Amino acid sequence: MMKLCPAKFLWRAGRDLNPRPSAPEAPFDDCEPLKRLFLEKERLLSKWAIWAEKQLTKRVARAYLNALTKAQTFNDLLQMREGSKTQRLALRSFAKYTYESRIITKEEYEAIKRCVKLKRTNNIDTRVYSDEDITNILRQLTNKKHHLFLRLVVESGLRRSHAISAWNKLRKGEYTTMGEFAYTELNIRNKTKQAFVCFCSKELADAIYKMNEPVSYNIAENVGKRQRILYNGIRKWWYTTALDVGMDSNVADFLQGRAPTSIGARHYLDALRLAKKQYPKLLQAIKERIYSNL
Repeated sequence: MMKLCPAKFLWRAGRDLNPRPSAPEAPFDDCEPLKRLFLEKERLLSKWAIWAEKQLTKRVARAYLNALTKAQTFNDLLQMREGSKTQRLALRSFAKYTYESRIITKEEYEAIKRCVKLKRTNNIDTRVYSDEDITNILRQLTNKKHHLFLRLVVESGLRRSHAISAWNKLRKGEYTTMGEFAYTELNIRNKTKQAFVCFCSKELADAIYKMNEPVSYNIAENVGKRQRILYNGIRKWWYTTALDVGMDSNVADFLQGRAPTSIGARHYLDALRLAKKQYPKLLQAIKERIYSNL
């Protein structure tokens, strides 16, 4: 029986008067393990979802679950190979779970990874923003909520997803003030990315609380795409600036969630105490270098 793989098949009826090079065999073979995934999907999807929430953030796990749930037919599953980044990552995540659960072999898992490739680009902008870049980013944001959210990213140095969590605590008034700055404890801990606390100016925390409007991931993502903002570039700028004004690197790592995975209560309290002492100098630098030029 002839094997068919969407968009890549050989026509065997009669002599081809305009012969073309034969399609490579690998895509045919690599499609086979995907059939195993599809046959196991309904039985294992709920178990994979529990596993995924321990490996990923809840938001990402939900996005992957949604993508996999929409694949109602084997053809749907095949189309995910060339779909969005979320679809491809969801498929690879499910494959990883079935491999770790010993449902598919290592050879089948490797074949699926060859079949479901992640697109790479060589033009990723990895630069660190300058003070002028940060100033220009804030200038171009005329929407008040968007402007305040970017200020929170600039002042806290947090990842976008963690800044969203911090915003939604600040707007509820869940923060402590100390002179000119405020902080709220986050305690977000998963396997790869953490956030312990968010520091920002008291003036910004009060403005977010007064506005009392939520910020969603979609809003933050759209702001970044529309204004071509690199959140990671802001994060790198924050770290460079923090060290430049004399903040200890271990304190900067703590504020950005790069502390060791198993941080004990004593370590946490020591890091928080040092952050309270050293953050005001960083905040003053942000005011002088950025806000004074707006």
